[in-house]
Amino acid sequence: MVFSPASLILTNYNLPIIWALYFNRSLVVKYIILFLSTISCFVNADSCSITEAARQEYNDQHRNKVTVEVSLDDSDYFVTINLPNSIENQNLNSVLLVSENIEKPTFVAPLKVFHEGEQLVSWYSVDAGLIQKHFIVVGFGEGCRPNIVKEVLYQ
Repeated sequence: MVFSPASLILTNYNLPIIWALYFNRSLVVKYIILFLSTISCFVNADSCSITEAARQEYNDQHRNKVTVEVSLDDSDYFVTINLPNSIENQNLNSVLLVSENIEKPTFVAPLKVFHEGEQLVSWYSVDAGLIQKHFIVVGFGEGCRPNIVKEVLYQ
């Protein structure tokens, strides 16, 4: 095998570049492995199981603390929900509008809560032609707790 001086110079010239690329690739792989090893891989499972009897008892006990008022203005229904600040030392957590069925809703929307003096209020309006069966679901506290469920009666 015969080496020409040009190929020897080219090989010697590229040798540091090849080693630098090899070293950097190794370094990049090390950084990727380091990064992937710092990502948390924990799984948090949580389930909530409330008996129907407990849910019904909580709803019966506290449903009168949430009032739903419906008024018709031209062709729109205006629904106002009056809410307490807390129940059983648990602060108001959520107010949801649920459509059709509580177990398998066709539509769910969180409602914003406003302060009107000392009272908490939430509201929405809907065209009279779009009336379906609606429920207001009000949650207090964090974690697994029953909700207050009230059906909206459009008249």
